[in-house]
Amino acid sequence: MSHRASAFTAERLLHILQSFPAVNSYVVAFSGGADSTALLHALCAIENQLNVPLSAVHVNHGLHDDADHWQLQCEHFCLQNNIKLACLKVDLTTRSGKGLEAEARHLRYEAISGLLKPGAGLLTAHHADDQAETLLLNLMRGSGIDGLSAMPDSRTLGHGVLQRPLLGFQSSALRDYLRENGIEWTEDPSNQYLNHDRNFVRHEIIPLLEQRWPEVSKRLLLTRRAMTDARLLLEGLADDFLAQNLIHPFVLRTTSQLTENTELFKLVLRRWMKQAGLASIPAYRLEAFFEQVGHSGADHKTAVTWGGNSLRLYRHQLWLQTGTDILPCPDVHWPEGKPETDLGGDIGQLVLHTQDQPADRSVPTGQTTPAGEFSVVGRNSTTEAAIYQGAHHKSLKNLFQLADIPPWLRDSIPLCQLDGELVAMGDWCFSEQFAAWMSENSIRLSWHPRNPVLQFIHKQQHPEVDPVGAVR
Repeated sequence: MSHRASAFTAERLLHILQSFPAVNSYVVAFSGGADSTALLHALCAIENQLNVPLSAVHVNHGLHDDADHWQLQCEHFCLQNNIKLACLKVDLTTRSGKGLEAEARHLRYEAISGLLKPGAGLLTAHHADDQAETLLLNLMRGSGIDGLSAMPDSRTLGHGVLQRPLLGFQSSALRDYLRENGIEWTEDPSNQYLNHDRNFVRHEIIPLLEQRWPEVSKRLLLTRRAMTDARLLLEGLADDFLAQNLIHPFVLRTTSQLTENTELFKLVLRRWMKQAGLASIPAYRLEAFFEQVGHSGADHKTAVTWGGNSLRLYRHQLWLQTGTDILPCPDVHWPEGKPETDLGGDIGQLVLHTQDQPADRSVPTGQTTPAGEFSVVGRNSTTEAAIYQGAHHKSLKNLFQLADIPPWLRDSIPLCQLDGELVAMGDWCFSEQFAAWMSENSIRLSWHPRNPVLQFIHKQQHPEVDPVGAVR
């Protein structure tokens, strides 16, 4: 967003906020420093024109001896201006190895996001100088076009949205505003510590660049704007591909266009991971994965893992797994006369119901189950390797292949046994004996998986019906 006039005023702030997507409340991230103090004071001046409630939140990191005193100053400022203030404390004693700055930022946003109600807008005081510093820092980290676009004007955060209305103003303009209005602010001495990367860029690198290229921050912002335009164009290209080939949020169809073009491959997968809310795949792993996919046959399985997530290739499709693996189907005895059985969180339920009943409604208790020992097992819990259909039998391996079920998900597909003999895979493949029993009794077997990937597999076996979710 461009603002030709460099002076910061409450009226200009109101104009910027009106250009942002509407929210149902504003929460200001208030540290007590110059930037957030200018933002909150200006908001107080236009509070009646905001038409939504205004409050503030202060995060106490406890890193400095004066941290509690700074919190008291924030409380005093908000009390004077009749602003509701929430104070949060974060514990930085347990580190993730990201570095102090990154860890503090992560915990700060994590704490605040938990405070935001649906539709709320968190306002931060990031300004043009911060933007220029971020671009330089990302350049030093070897960031791609996303990093060189620096900070966006807004993005989602928890149930709300984070908005940065000051990106068009220099820090000096915000301090001029405070002086003109006789407003004091807190100076954090750690902002001078050069062992922090951002402080080093702010106090050493940018002033040196300014000597050679005056107004270097404005020049860097021109680069940021060009990178943002390029990013939006590339995101549109990736979105077009995903719209045509993302057959499920966790399943992407590959094409020769994708597997023969490394730039498109990396672009699409990064965009997919971003839309899924996951960390991007490390560049070197993404490069190696592209090479593997390009040299893999239709049935060859190859994978990349990162941060607890994985992508696997099977039959020209990429399957995304987030977090823990899907649990295998447990072994469950199906008591005689019971119309349904629960198989756990991921696997869901198997239900026996009459032909004229909805698939999510079981037969009345007391109606018979098949005569004999009726049970549900997973693939690894049975010695049976086939389902018999008259004089012929079909191996489980072939049935899984015909159903296009990837090998790593086959243990999660429920198998029904009657007196130790396999009679059903899921609710789409039955032995001749079991199919005859269901027909004679006007009974159907329906599976209701709860995991989204298993729901997708189930739908693939029943393309003529709606996807089956959790039992209603």
